[in-house]
Amino acid sequence: MSLTGLPNILHGIQSRTSWQQRCQYLLIVEKWAEIVGESVAKQTCPIGVYQKALQVAVSNSVWSQALTFERIRILAKVNALFDSSNKLTIVDIHFSTAKWATQQQTLKEQKVFAEDHPSYLPPVSAHASLNRKLNPNLKIKLETPKAPDTASEAFQRWQDVMKLRTNQMPRCPRCDRPALIGEISRWRMCRVCAIEYLFK
Repeated sequence: MSLTGLPNILHGIQSRTSWQQRCQYLLIVEKWAEIVGESVAKQTCPIGVYQKALQVAVSNSVWSQALTFERIRILAKVNALFDSSNKLTIVDIHFSTAKWATQQQTLKEQKVFAEDHPSYLPPVSAHASLNRKLNPNLKIKLETPKAPDTASEAFQRWQDVMKLRTNQMPRCPRCDRPALIGEISRWRMCRVCAIEYLFK
């Protein structure tokens, strides 16, 4: 049995119609606000491409009707995103209020789920916290840091981030160790104390 190289495997995946349709849909979602404008984008949400028709969830029937009249113009902008020789050209757009509620509920659940978990740790930026300490109105342009050159440098960066996060965490009332906000609100103590006292 011969081994297939990674470039051949990737080419095989990328040449599949399902992969191309998914990439096409993701590009439409990414550019949707530019295509229809910010105000319309807040009232609409592309939910998929089925049989060369873009399905768009709309907040109410008034928007659905108004956008149906603009369908040809929007379709031209959508197809301008893709190569003219693309066999996956979108031929129609369907606007419907049917999936709006479920789409919005799914988006809310995705956002809330992570933040509600007791072990959720909000992202921290050393620049942002430093910025707040110095001057709340001061704007600092954040740049992506250069990749570490050595393992010890990577470890040092990680250690600095952990120290910063630890200093921002509330303290456990039982053991005075840093604890996550979700743990304190759920068990009134950190997870180590909860395991020791609550889950014996």
